[in-house]
Amino acid sequence: MEMNIQYTAARPVPSAAQLYGGVFHAALIVADDAICADRMRRILCDLAPHRRVVVASGRAEAFNLLAALPYDLVLVDMRLPGNDGVAVLQHTRQAYPRIESVGMSAADDQQLVNAAIAAGAIGYLLTEADDAELAYLLRSIERGGSPMDSRIARRILGSIAASAKARTIEAIRVQGQAPQQQQQQLHQQEASDSRLPQGLLSPRELKVLRLIAQGWSNRQIAEAVYLSVNTIEFHAKSIYRKLSVKSRTQAVHEAMQHGLLN
Repeated sequence: MEMNIQYTAARPVPSAAQLYGGVFHAALIVADDAICADRMRRILCDLAPHRRVVVASGRAEAFNLLAALPYDLVLVDMRLPGNDGVAVLQHTRQAYPRIESVGMSAADDQQLVNAAIAAGAIGYLLTEADDAELAYLLRSIERGGSPMDSRIARRILGSIAASAKARTIEAIRVQGQAPQQQQQQLHQQEASDSRLPQGLLSPRELKVLRLIAQGWSNRQIAEAVYLSVNTIEFHAKSIYRKLSVKSRTQAVHEAMQHGLLN
């Protein structure tokens, strides 16, 4: 199979803004839309001049390229046919856990976003955004952030709020039940708790996680709880390890699944 490899051409000395955006050494773009692939390649080349950017048009080609060359960033179009976007993300997470993966699509689709995050993506881009916004989001990877379109982030936060409200209403309802019904409800909750990840979070970690879910930066959290930024970063890494995730987005998603944000 012929590999569609595209290397960045020599460019003039980059500006300070471009140097700040040196977020990767080599990137792989997986997209069957040539226009979208070329646009994302151009944005990545502008972010990190002289770095390698490779394009694959499908799953098989992506797998071959991942095996042939080292990468530290993969952008995957979630509208690839046959659910191949999910397959590429899962393969990358399992075979190359050090590579950061980001899902993308032309428009916001909740099912695609959820599938990408569940498959291991640390962020999600909407390619209908302009070049400057996409570049800004991709730069966040350098600071340990998750490149997430603000519309998607707002919906995730809304889901967290709705989940918390629903559980509050349920708790009030249970309080009005007969003792036997309360006991049955308790058994159901215990069964749910048994599915929580190994190594439950400490109270301090839960507090940090809930502030992360609200969109707070590590510096904002540090100032709020009177700790150093390094300490907050240590807690964040501990949370990621215990939840078996790699990013803020995945941590919030996993915490929502297990009711840790109530």
